[in-house]
Amino acid sequence: MVDVREVGMTARSRLQTIVPILLMVVLAAVVTNVFPFRQMIAQDKTVDLAQERLFALQSENARLERDVEALSSDTELERLARSDLGYVRPGETAYVVTAPSQPVSEPIAEAALPEATPWYHAIWGFLTGEDLVER
Repeated sequence: MVDVREVGMTARSRLQTIVPILLMVVLAAVVTNVFPFRQMIAQDKTVDLAQERLFALQSENARLERDVEALSSDTELERLARSDLGYVRPGETAYVVTAPSQPVSEPIAEAALPEATPWYHAIWGFLTGEDLVER
C-alpha cells in the first residue's frame, strides 16, 4: 500500500523542482523579449528625432534661400545698410540714439536644478528604451 505522506512528499518535491524551472523560463522569456523591444523603441524614437531635425533644417534652408533672394535686390541692401550699419545718403543727417547712462537692473535668474526622476519613471524609461535615445 502507498502511504499518503509519501505521495504528498513526492508531489511537493516535484513542485519544488518545477517552480524554479518555470521561473527561469519566464525570466529568460522576459529578458530575451524586453531588451530587443527596448532597442526597437529607442531606434523608433531616434528616427522620429532625426525627422524633426530634418524638418527644422529644411525650414531653415527655405528661410535662408528667401534671405539670399532678398539680398540680391538693391532696396534690401540699402535697408540693411541703413538699419544695421547706420549708413546715410549724401546730404542726409544721421542721428545716434544712446542708451541711458544708468543700466536697468535685471532680475537675477535662479539656477535651474536638474529635476529628480522618480524611480518608476526610471524603470519605465529602461523598459521602453528612452534611456537609449539621445536628445
